[in-house]
Amino acid sequence: LRKNVHKEWCCGADEFVKLFAYTIEQHPIVVHTDIDFMYLQPMDDIFDAMLLPNDSKEGKMARKNIEMEYPDRVVPENIRAYLTRDYHQVIPGR
Repeated sequence: LRKNVHKEWCCGADEFVKLFAYTIEQHPIVVHTDIDFMYLQPMDDIFDAMLLPNDSKEGKMARKNIEMEYPDRVVPENIRAYLTRDYHQVIPGR
C-alpha cells in the first residue's frame, strides 16, 4: 500500500501514522493533531459531549454548544469520534 500511495497532499504514506490513534484503547478520549494545528477555542464541550450521558443536564448543554458544520443534523447519542477541519480546507462563507 505504501508504494502505491502518491503524495496527494503533503505527506503521502506518512499520513497513515494518524491511524495509530484508533488503536489506543486505555483512554476514553485520544486527541491527534498535526504539528501545524492550532487550537482557537477550548474543546471542553466536545469532550463533555463524548463522555457525559446525552440525557444529563451537562451532556445536553455540551451537545448544544458544539458548533456543527450542518446544524440541522441530529447529534448521535453516542459520539465515538469527532473530526475538525484544517484551516486550509475551510471554504469561506460556509
